[in-house]
Amino acid sequence: MRNHIFEKMSLGALALVSALTVASSLQAQELTKGIRPMGMGDAFTAVAEGTSAIYHNPAGSARSVMYALDASYEYTPTGNLLSAAIIDSKTNPQLSAGLAYSYFFARDTEVSGHDIRLNLAIPVVPNKISVGVGGRYLILNDTQDVANEMGVETPTTIEVINGFTLDAGIMVKISDNFHLGVAGQNLIDQCDTVVCKSTAPTVIQGGAGFTTEDGLVIAGDFGVDLTSGNEVGLDFEVGAEYLISVIPVRIGFSRKGAAEQNWLSAGAGWRSKAAGVDAGFKLNLDTPEVFQAGGSIAVYF
Repeated sequence: MRNHIFEKMSLGALALVSALTVASSLQAQELTKGIRPMGMGDAFTAVAEGTSAIYHNPAGSARSVMYALDASYEYTPTGNLLSAAIIDSKTNPQLSAGLAYSYFFARDTEVSGHDIRLNLAIPVVPNKISVGVGGRYLILNDTQDVANEMGVETPTTIEVINGFTLDAGIMVKISDNFHLGVAGQNLIDQCDTVVCKSTAPTVIQGGAGFTTEDGLVIAGDFGVDLTSGNEVGLDFEVGAEYLISVIPVRIGFSRKGAAEQNWLSAGAGWRSKAAGVDAGFKLNLDTPEVFQAGGSIAVYF
């Protein structure tokens, strides 16, 4: 009987150690938010459009009439991300729709996950005010070799996240050049662990953007992170983009208050009327060996 109790306690301890290992490797690691926004410090709440609206402000997919399809790869501090997204606001301009999928796989652990998003938006006042909602289903698992009661190690899957949540947003075009946006992300809190809360934090964000016809974009966001830390965290992002002929160049800065992290961003790309290529880079200023980089390709119909 004592040996049986001891074996159960050992199994529980090993499972706890495994869960803590996952927490250490994934803490404060959100999944993709897009390559173009990456270069601008993720300051996109007021200027999101096309597929970037799926990740930043669902109302943004109703800003422009288009078909857009993109695919991307990202190297993150803990693993790799493969993503694809599509937006259609042309078939029915009164209701834009988008779909995105991301697959995450860690480098040093057996952590993997799926992020599935659906976006719907309507232009309440065409070319002036749009509102949108986004559904998100997130699955993140870790497979560890855990000893059973007989002392034999077998693969055991620890479920980090498995749940549905919602995003919502509104965008207002004050003038041809000035834009405002408000968005709530992960509004249904499905998390009861540190890893989950920092991977899918509940954030309320407001932003402002200034755009010009010659390709200048300046944007800034301010957000409140309600779940990542023990206390409410304040987030701040600012970024700029300028189109030089067909080459957009970007720079940005972001401050993640809950994680106490500061990131410097940069990016560039190539644009035509039918396609585009983007590259982005983020450097953690507090821990310079930690960085994130990625690239994407997009086509427009």
